[in-house]
Amino acid sequence: MNVFELTIPGTPVPKGRPRVYRNGGMHGVNPARTLQAEQAIREAWQDEHPGMLPMEGPVGIRLEFWMPDRHIRDYDNLAKLVTDALNRVAYLDDGQINQAVIIKHLPDRTVRGARGMRRRHTGDPLACDGQQYEPHTYIRINNTQGKKEQNDHDHHRQARPGRALARR
Repeated sequence: MNVFELTIPGTPVPKGRPRVYRNGGMHGVNPARTLQAEQAIREAWQDEHPGMLPMEGPVGIRLEFWMPDRHIRDYDNLAKLVTDALNRVAYLDDGQINQAVIIKHLPDRTVRGARGMRRRHTGDPLACDGQQYEPHTYIRINNTQGKKEQNDHDHHRQARPGRALARR
């Protein structure tokens, strides 16, 4: 199994909604911030994995977003920006993704102060479960073809607890 990894430093960016215009038809324009973030991910991937051809067949992806604050950002918009950016670079199309793990790490609400635990203040180092970090996005992609795919298929054909296996 081939495994490819990449860490993108900086605050994770969610995919923005395109602006839709009607002038003789309808077309959408992606926000500049989205386009810039997608381009940065593509370039970083190509720098980290030079000469890599896009993977064919099913792929699995693990995305970890290490956030700078506790503001609400939808995990699906964070993931969509990354998966769209890697089309034709890491894989032919994000429709090949058959397994996905998406984790959004938020900074702890409390930190250790001079007199014990206290609420986190702006400027305090970022920590998640007590481990310090800087905001970043971690990407791991692997080819999922082969034995695992068959094992997963067999697993789902087995009876679930409390249910009988349906006859064919």
